[in-house]
Amino acid sequence: MARWGLRGKSLFVLASTCLFALLIITVIGWSFVQKGQEMSAENYANSFTQLNYQRILTPVAREVALAERFADSTVVKAWLKRPNDSSLEKIWLEEAQGYLDAFQNNAMFIVNDATRQYYFADQNNPLTVIPKYTLNDENSADRWYFSMRQTPEPFNINVNYDEVLKVMKAWVNVQVRDQGEFIGLAGTGFSLDRFIDQFLENQVQGVTPFIINADGKIEIHRDETLITQHAKSNRLVESSIYALLDDEVSKKRVKTALVGARQNDGNVVTVRVQQDGHKQLMSFVYFPLLDWFVVTNVDLANVNIFDSSLVLPAVSVFVLLLILLLIIFGFAVERLLIAPIRQLQQSAKTIASGSYDVSFFVGGNDEIGDLSQTFNKMAQQVKVHTQELEQRVQERTSALEESHQKIVAAQRKIGASIDYASLIQKSILPDRQMRHILGDDHSIIWRPRDVVGGDFYVFHSTDQGFLLGIVDCAGHGVPGALMTMLMRAAIDYSIGRVGISDPAALLSLIDDTVRSMLNEEVSANKVATNADVGLVYVPKEGDVMRFSGAKIALYGSDGRAFVKYPAGRRALGDRRRGDYENADIPMSGCTYYMATDGFLDQSGGEKSFGFGSQRFETMIKDNADLPLKEQAASFERALDQYMGDQPQRDDITLMLFRFDVKNTH
Repeated sequence: MARWGLRGKSLFVLASTCLFALLIITVIGWSFVQKGQEMSAENYANSFTQLNYQRILTPVAREVALAERFADSTVVKAWLKRPNDSSLEKIWLEEAQGYLDAFQNNAMFIVNDATRQYYFADQNNPLTVIPKYTLNDENSADRWYFSMRQTPEPFNINVNYDEVLKVMKAWVNVQVRDQGEFIGLAGTGFSLDRFIDQFLENQVQGVTPFIINADGKIEIHRDETLITQHAKSNRLVESSIYALLDDEVSKKRVKTALVGARQNDGNVVTVRVQQDGHKQLMSFVYFPLLDWFVVTNVDLANVNIFDSSLVLPAVSVFVLLLILLLIIFGFAVERLLIAPIRQLQQSAKTIASGSYDVSFFVGGNDEIGDLSQTFNKMAQQVKVHTQELEQRVQERTSALEESHQKIVAAQRKIGASIDYASLIQKSILPDRQMRHILGDDHSIIWRPRDVVGGDFYVFHSTDQGFLLGIVDCAGHGVPGALMTMLMRAAIDYSIGRVGISDPAALLSLIDDTVRSMLNEEVSANKVATNADVGLVYVPKEGDVMRFSGAKIALYGSDGRAFVKYPAGRRALGDRRRGDYENADIPMSGCTYYMATDGFLDQSGGEKSFGFGSQRFETMIKDNADLPLKEQAASFERALDQYMGDQPQRDDITLMLFRFDVKNTH
């Protein structure tokens, strides 16, 4: 009975464990299948919505950009101001025809504000200098023009049916201004029919794309009975996205999602709603050019994104494998383990009781038999070793505890010292003076690699002007921070001697001052005392700034052209002295940049190359027209994205500034 009982219990435990595991796996697996289907549907909805958004954004953005160029044409402005000048007619017709051919639907219009005459051309209406009709502020159909005439916005997009031209289009309206004076309106219109066909193509079962306006009214839908305004009949239907929902909770979620999508321009917001009696998903993305929302409705009951038909075969195979494993395991347990374990049962009880002095013998000419004979020796050795180890552990624990306390105390002191050093280093940065004097005319990116670093920036102001500059001392961390204090003292001393109006002379004197501060016998071989410096003097009178640099160049751009003012080839404190020269540069018209090599040398990308001058110059031209704070944020995002998971290699400083001559006072 004992023999069969042990085997039976082993098999019973194994079978119960397998069945229980199967039950748990089934429950968890089914839950994962359901969750996976919902997550797959949500990801699909997000991707599908973003795809539709891009399909809308690309052609609309192209039409807006082309319409803005058309409205800004010097030929168009000249013709609007002199519409009766016969010498301008041919030139204007050639210019306008080029834009007409380039627009998506080959349609364009222009309105002369002085005469209120409306000109229109498309495939059915050739381009001429004869107006289609004259706008009247008392005509309700012409209110769109007078409303646009009063708005400060340079352009807008509206969907409108022109009763005179008998066309329904999405119109891009761009103001035409000459030296700030409103002289007319120009733009294009593209067909909504083609727009709707492209949007609703490639239909997927259970997935319904549609578009709503800012009020939630449905503008585009495959079911025309749900559309708010029918293009041809101009028939209004009281239908909105809220009418599709079953309960107030879902409506509240949709309202919150619309607010979130509007605030997160270009990002998809997805919510779960109750619709047609079961759970569904709705994804939203805001399209600001039309003040519309692109929506994707995913019916979880009908969509076929996650293939659950493979679950049942997988579970069947898993059950068969468990049964086969149970049979094999039961046979192996009986043959290889149960019988020898019975023989070692008494030995195991003796060892388990902690009695190492008991001698015993279990027969057997295999590994288990050898193991039973080894237990006697092991018991004695374990007893001796246990006593010795307990004593050693106590002694070692005491020593380690004492060492640990010393290390913790030392680390605490070092950390506190470095944190305090960071506060001291930050206190020398002229942020408050620069904000007070320069305001939004400057922006700074200062990112030490460690808690303290070797980069800093300077600012000095006098009655005649002010001095801007950045400094990159050799090293980083604590050594670099100490060098910044030394370099700051040398700069202040040199400014007191020669002033700020001659950056080249100031660099030479700073170089001499640093060399005189250090012991040449020590610093020549053991201490890196060199520093890269870039200085710009900005006078309060005049329209010319003065720049000089030691290995830090000055970059400038107006968003179209790019210029680089080179610096001296040797750093301050280098083994060989450098020659530094001033460069007079225009004050207005450009945004200027100075950066330490930590920015340009930061590794990243797929091949871990440095950020590089070419990429830096491209970013300057792309961002030169933006406000300086937005430029600084753009540079930081680009640097972080390029770095990826790689660590920061060096201290990073980037200074941006621009001045208008009439504002320098």
